[in-house]
Order: sequence, then structure tokens, then C-alpha cells
Amino acid sequence: MNTKELTRGAMMCAIYGALLFINQQTALSIETIVPWIFVFPILIYTVNSNIKMSALVAIAMGLLTVFLGGFTTWFYSWTSIFMGWIYGIGVSKKWSNVLNLAIAMIINIISMALIVLVWTQLFGMDLSEDFALLHKFIPSIDFRVFACLFIVLMGGLQALCIHTIALLIFIKMHIETRPMKPIYKVSSPHWVAYVSMFIWYIYFFGQHMVELNKMMIDIIQLAWFADYALLVYFGIVYLLDACVRNHKQKLSFFVILLGFFPPINIIWVILGELDCLLQLRETKSEVKNEEI
Repeated sequence: MNTKELTRGAMMCAIYGALLFINQQTALSIETIVPWIFVFPILIYTVNSNIKMSALVAIAMGLLTVFLGGFTTWFYSWTSIFMGWIYGIGVSKKWSNVLNLAIAMIINIISMALIVLVWTQLFGMDLSEDFALLHKFIPSIDFRVFACLFIVLMGGLQALCIHTIALLIFIKMHIETRPMKPIYKVSSPHWVAYVSMFIWYIYFFGQHMVELNKMMIDIIQLAWFADYALLVYFGIVYLLDACVRNHKQKLSFFVILLGFFPPINIIWVILGELDCLLQLRETKSEVKNEEI
């Protein structure tokens, strides 16, 4: 344990303490709007330090939360500290970006589930208004399915924000990480297309032909939403690959952004299904190679 490590650890604790102070002075605005910002002090420190020292700094940040944060802040900050520590270890150990993102998503989703559970039990948090809005567009959706989607979506989006901003910080600070896989190397498996067709058939036709209990209907709805999101992902991959091939990288931002807007993203779903089923990107590569 050298002086440099102690100084850097103290500086990160000070930055984290400043975030807690700002959060308290602005009516909990940070934990309400961007709670994932608590991740970065410990994440940046862990990447440049050893596991034991970073664990001590994480504990120190947790104690700071007790003294400088309110009861509600504990849930957001402690889970953020834990996730930042694990993510930082992954980066320092050169884990793949996919694994780091998956870990971030799992921890975020679990923490979001705990937060929703505590908030509904202790503070009377009510999701009925949000559910009523979605129910207008999807009348068949159940409240339990909506609650699961809310938790997964919020946790997943927060993890994606953390992962993206972390990569930008690493580039700015010249921190070595495993390079991201080029878009043309992202495969689109055949089995995804077949499983998707089966799920969509069951969702739109099967559950009306066979009488199912409430739990099975909820499972089918969750499977359909998950498959929809997966096909949107493959649709984004297909369009990003098309942007690269045609030297239209400036359109990449809009390709990703519009993928989050239903019903526009049904086009992304169709392209994702066709790419998995017909291997469109591989076919284009073969044609281009033959022309060359």
C-alpha cells in the first residue's frame, strides 16, 4: 500500500462524497434522474488499482453513504458501488465487453427489483398510471408482466449507459481494454429465426387456440417481449453493417436511436428476422467478394 494508492483512493472518495452532498442539496435529484453516476468513482479507481485496495475504497464509500446520504440513497449507492467494483475488476482482468455488460445488466436488474419492492412496500410507489398508458396500446398485457418489463428495461438501460460512458472514459484516459468486436463479426444465428417464429405464432395464435392458465400466458408475453427486443438488436446490427459497407457511418446514430421507438422499430424486427433466417449480411459479403 503506497502513498500514490492512498492519495488516489482518497480523491475518489472525495469525488463520491461530493456527489452525495450534491444529491442531498438538490432534493435527491441525482438518485432520481441518474443514479448510475455513483458507479464511476469506484469503477475508475478499481481499473487502476488492485482488488484488495479497491475493496477498501469501496467500503469507505459505503460508510460515506451512511453519513452523507439518506435512507433511500443507500439502496442506489451501495448497489452502484458494488457494480462499479465488479465492473472495474472485469476491465482490469481484461474480461470481454459482452461479459462486463452482462454483469452490469444482471446487477442493475436485481438492484432495480429490490428498489421497486422496497419502494412499493414502504413508500407506496404506484406503477398503475404507467401500466394504464401501456395497456391502451397492448390490451392483453398483464400487470405482473408490465412490472417485470419495467424492471428489466430500466436495469438494462442503466447498464447500457454505464457501459457506454465507461468505454468513452477509458478511451479518454488511455486505459487499455479488450477491443470491441467489429460489427461484421457479430453473427446472426439461424436458430434465433426459428425460435422467434415459434414464439410469435404462440403469442398471436396459439394462446387463442388452447386454453392456458394465467402463469403460462404471462410467460408467453414475457418471451414475446424478450424476442422482440432481440430481433430489434439484430435489426440494428444489420443496418449498422449496411452503414459501414456503404460508407454512411453518420447514419449510425439514427439507426440506434430509432430502434427504441415503436412502432417504427417493427422494421428493425423484420430486418433482424430476415438476417437471422437468410443470413443477409453473409450473402452480401459473398456477392461483394465475387464482384471483386
